[in-house]
Amino acid sequence: MVQNYHRDAAGRLRWRTEEDGGLPPSSVAIVSPYDVTARYARRGQITRWRGFLAHVTETCTRDGVNVITDVATTSATTDDAQALPGIHTRLSRRGLLPAEHLVDGGYTSFLVHLEHAARQHQVTVAGPLPANPTRQHRKNDGFGRDDFHIDFDRPQVTCPQGQVSAGWHGPTRPPRPPRLR
Repeated sequence: MVQNYHRDAAGRLRWRTEEDGGLPPSSVAIVSPYDVTARYARRGQITRWRGFLAHVTETCTRDGVNVITDVATTSATTDDAQALPGIHTRLSRRGLLPAEHLVDGGYTSFLVHLEHAARQHQVTVAGPLPANPTRQHRKNDGFGRDDFHIDFDRPQVTCPQGQVSAGWHGPTRPPRPPRLR
């Protein structure tokens, strides 16, 4: 149904047309007659595909052989960072948790998952933070994230002009340092 119909503002079922976007949301659009769970995805302006995401975890040593320790498949529309808790849970069950988990920028987009890895599994997730896509950052007009002071004890954030945040939507304490193995 969702491939061909949508509900209008009044809740009535309507045929999809060019005026309403024509296509269902990519998270539910069927893109393959061979696998109805495959989805269309895009990362940035260049990378596009139909199918799934594969997450591969491997060991990384200077002198040893690299060994794949975990493979997970998620929907193509799933953010990389959302796969991180499941990866760490599976590695923990098998006794393969690393002290430090090196990841690419896609896995650092949800800071709550990085904090969860440190708190639940004593794993330090290290990787580049996502770029700042705001207009202020592009024009170098405004404050950057390093200009703000985060006080985990009070839970509050203070901006460079002294204004204190009214709410808090993050971890209530910084991640603990990783345990040595």
